[in-house]
Amino acid sequence: MLIIPAIDIKKDRVVRLYKGDFNKISRYNVKPEEVFSEYLAAGIKRLHLIFLWGAYTGSLSEEEKEVVNTITKTRDIYGKGDCAIQVGGGIRSYARIAGLMEKGVDYIIAGTAFLIPLLLEEGFLKNDLKLFYQQGGKEFREEREIPEFDILERMDEGMRGRIIIAIDYKKDETALSGWQVTVPLTPQHVIKSFMKKGFKRFILTNIEKDGTLEGVDTDSIEKIMDRVLFEGCNPEEIIISGGISSEGDIIKLENLRYKPEGVIVGKALYQKKFNLKKAILDFQRDEKNL
Repeated sequence: MLIIPAIDIKKDRVVRLYKGDFNKISRYNVKPEEVFSEYLAAGIKRLHLIFLWGAYTGSLSEEEKEVVNTITKTRDIYGKGDCAIQVGGGIRSYARIAGLMEKGVDYIIAGTAFLIPLLLEEGFLKNDLKLFYQQGGKEFREEREIPEFDILERMDEGMRGRIIIAIDYKKDETALSGWQVTVPLTPQHVIKSFMKKGFKRFILTNIEKDGTLEGVDTDSIEKIMDRVLFEGCNPEEIIISGGISSEGDIIKLENLRYKPEGVIVGKALYQKKFNLKKAILDFQRDEKNL
């Protein structure tokens, strides 16, 4: 199982949110590349880099773009290129996805820009989307949330293989737009729908657990995976995120009937509750998918 440390960014600062709430934010006085260098020294094979403000606003700032450049350079210099980088947050256009891949990003994490076209395909109307956003206390601005209706169709097979669909869930609903909005699509339905479109990589995040250090919610994960596999789907990669507090949580995931391919660890690392190097030695035995 890949042990994937997270670096969450607001503009160019390292931060963490509590349950995705921008009013409950922890800031850390350290540069992203410094954190990344420590993770490389521990032996990581993949980094999870998320632009939280980008996810909220729908676009990347100049500071965030520069963080991408710094992180890829750090990887190439100190990691000798032997670490994949997955990036998400505010990536809502084909040009942005292609541009990040050209800059050395290995995987793009896609959420809102892919989920809204899926909602429209499922028969929801723009007025429905406006209602969902209103219920989340956010204004629905079409030009920001869905800049390209044909974004899925423009991707060839190779590009689809480098897309990770972010499924941020709360109970049986899926969240989007910086986790501020929930829509009536179950996580298993989202996986099934995107599998049919040729996407095979997914991140499952329980947003009620994220940033809490309360432990991983194996019950909901097992429930989702049971339903996905019952439908005959066989994703290439399922990564788990949300609430990881200790190696005990990794053991719980290892003992699931359907073991995930990776797990994302964030706040527990910043608060020194998780020994990254030891976890990599203990659990990161299968490195076929960087």
